[in-house]
Amino acid sequence: MFEVVDTADLLNEVRAHDFGSDPVHEFGANRIDAITALDRAIAAAQAEQLAQIAALHRERSSLMRVGDGDPTLSVIGEVAMARNIGPAAAGTQVGTALAVDRMPSLSELFASGVVPEPVLRAVVKESTALRADDVVVLDGEIGPLLPGLTARKAGQAAARAVIRIDADAARTRAERNRADQRVSMFPDTDGVAILQIRGPAEQILAAHQALEATGRGLRAAGDPRTLGHVMCQTLVERVTGLTHADDIHVEVQLVMDAPTMLGHGDEPVDLIGFGPVSPAVADDLIGLAPAASIRRCWSIRSTGRCRFASPAAATSTPHQPGTSRPGTADAASPVAI
Repeated sequence: MFEVVDTADLLNEVRAHDFGSDPVHEFGANRIDAITALDRAIAAAQAEQLAQIAALHRERSSLMRVGDGDPTLSVIGEVAMARNIGPAAAGTQVGTALAVDRMPSLSELFASGVVPEPVLRAVVKESTALRADDVVVLDGEIGPLLPGLTARKAGQAAARAVIRIDADAARTRAERNRADQRVSMFPDTDGVAILQIRGPAEQILAAHQALEATGRGLRAAGDPRTLGHVMCQTLVERVTGLTHADDIHVEVQLVMDAPTMLGHGDEPVDLIGFGPVSPAVADDLIGLAPAASIRRCWSIRSTGRCRFASPAAATSTPHQPGTSRPGTADAASPVAI
């Protein structure tokens, strides 16, 4: 129904349509058409936004003289303020806009809704190693292949094209990326965290295959845990040297107020290095600990923040005005465990 509606008029058309009067036997066909058309409008708006960012960069580059600063940083700052986003997110969008500006075929496919934003970003990511003239070649080569591809497949297709276009640049980028190895931890919700490992593909693949083989073997032998559960626990055991993943013998710090510690409160508990967890999760962690102790702390009444140390350090530290004395805790005083 909405396929022929101009993008500029689409929102008003959708809002004005009486979906309640649609025939029941159509099972919401018009709503589905509206969703599809709105997705097309979103893509057109995003493409226009990228085009405006690229144009702003061109204008800023022509106006700023040597000594006035970096035009790219200037545009990143402007975009961050205009969209109320962080500098990192703004920098990513500016980089995407500048890359798409050099790839008219990809830009047209995106603006018309033929390829979604994840596909566009996957192609742009692979194009960063190419020179400007080679990006034009990539644009012409990759465009016809993109319709219908997922972001992962599109990225792989672009990577193959980049290697064909400039094998030397691909080798240089691979050497740089393979040397950039790191392990990161990101807090998730409800006492869960994500461990991210970045390294040479063959090493990460071998590690994953080993964990999966162990998990499938234990599952075949009757282990009731899910495959993912077994793989995660096996990874912890092999990295830490534990016999069982739950037998953690490293210091884990929890900060909570006195009522929650005594079981009379429901305030969130801070797991140091992670973030807030529920009191129930804190109870589980304390219950699994082979040894638990309470450290003395100072609660700053004006902020609610807690400074804590070992008992020996606490007894030798003078009392500061505006804080409670070491070793005391009231309803507003966090307690470190």
